[in-house]
Amino acid sequence: MSRSNLHLEVVVAGDSESVDAPISWVHSTELADPTPYLVGGELILLTGLDMADDKANEKQRQYARRLVKADVRGIGFGIGVKHPSIPEWLVEQCGHYGLPLFSVPAPTPFIAITKEVSRGLTDERQRGFAHLYNDQRQLMRSVHSLYPVSSIVSKLAEIVGGWATLINPAGTVIASSHRFLPVQIGSLGDALTFSVLGEAKFVNVRGYDVAVFHVASPGGDTLGYLIVGRKGLTGSLDHTPVAAAAALLSLAISRSSDANRVLSRLRALMVRRCLEGREKSVRPYAHDLWDGMPAEPLCAMRLVGDMSALEAAQHLVEPFRKSMVKNLNPVVFGMVEDDLWVIVSQSNASEWINQLSRDGSVVLGISSGSTWLDMARARHEAYQAAAEAKTTGAATLQYGQGSGAGALENLVEPSLLRAFADLKLAPLRNVTFNLSTGPHTGQERNDDAGTLSIGAIDVLRTWIEARGKLEEAAFKLEIHRHTMSKYMAQIAKLLSVDLKDPGTVAELWFACRYSRTR
Repeated sequence: MSRSNLHLEVVVAGDSESVDAPISWVHSTELADPTPYLVGGELILLTGLDMADDKANEKQRQYARRLVKADVRGIGFGIGVKHPSIPEWLVEQCGHYGLPLFSVPAPTPFIAITKEVSRGLTDERQRGFAHLYNDQRQLMRSVHSLYPVSSIVSKLAEIVGGWATLINPAGTVIASSHRFLPVQIGSLGDALTFSVLGEAKFVNVRGYDVAVFHVASPGGDTLGYLIVGRKGLTGSLDHTPVAAAAALLSLAISRSSDANRVLSRLRALMVRRCLEGREKSVRPYAHDLWDGMPAEPLCAMRLVGDMSALEAAQHLVEPFRKSMVKNLNPVVFGMVEDDLWVIVSQSNASEWINQLSRDGSVVLGISSGSTWLDMARARHEAYQAAAEAKTTGAATLQYGQGSGAGALENLVEPSLLRAFADLKLAPLRNVTFNLSTGPHTGQERNDDAGTLSIGAIDVLRTWIEARGKLEEAAFKLEIHRHTMSKYMAQIAKLLSVDLKDPGTVAELWFACRYSRTR
């Protein structure tokens, strides 16, 4: 309201809360007690026709107090009609209760004040509509982004001046505006229990005004819960954009999940081609899938872990998100057989390794330097490095740099090695050799407890440890060379193998090493 145009003069400024509070309407009344006819937020205009100049009567002693209790915003007193100035007792009352009071000169009609306030209310309402429209437009733009769910959540937090997070029905965070929230999700308790579709609940936790909106699909299925908070008392959070965001999320989640599945399948297909060395067939689509291709020389990485950890790692290399690593070459990535494969420029490899292994929930196998044409070799190196890292407990491993690099036991599951040994040596399982008379079964050995005997598998192991030299093996077993030769011929016949074949001997060595009879 413009005091310069209306020539108003403030007599009592009032409390700051009363001055800043919005005016709902202007009401002219000469009643000693107008409060029964007020709803709150009004500006009272009067000329004091029934008011004394020097001393308030019985009804007028609590005049200002009653108006304050009725949530009146202030008093405009018209002078020059009955009173040449505002009665002192009214000034004292308004000052005591913090009620704003201003004088209205006789030339200024009350209707002019009413019109001025009305215009102000209209302008304020229009500003509110404009602000609401702007908020809605920003949220709608987020729907059309590549990742609408996270974009809507982040934009909503910006609009309300606080934070926002979306959780699924199991309580897992799907998207959040902040990495760490000031309120624990578990502390919301009953606010996350909904009985009515589309219901909203409001709580105040640790000084934050929090709204929880139930996000449901058009078919009525629960998709999750939108939780938004802002520092302040209950009611300080604007619920209108939160409700709009909840409605948009119900549509975006379904659409986003379908689009992400298609994009993931395309990336998986294309990264597989890259790993096979067919980069030329992928390059025309690289800008849409990964924002381009990394520059040679390259480095291939295999990431192993549970699916949630791999999805979190994939978010770091997304070209359309704000990555923690800035200004790097594009990254080719995709899921292949439940592993996340990442191909980066070798100049940036160390930065990406640091970021991808930071939380310790994934295992990285890293290849040596490579070109696109040689990517099949890099894929093999990254695969082997990740397998060894997983069995040795290392978080990351560069191919060829592990303490046991290339050891078969570091690359094959121990249970599989034992199973291989059991099957390979099964024909020898119950065969023993009498050190003086020749081969016997285990039952025959038990019948003659005084006979010195040895298992066929131990004979084979001794021969392999002697690198196939009969004399050395016979010496260790304290038998004759010809007896040792006879035993080895019997073993070869039982196993149906050629002991002169180095590949066969290598297999038998690992079988003996992991045999359960060892």
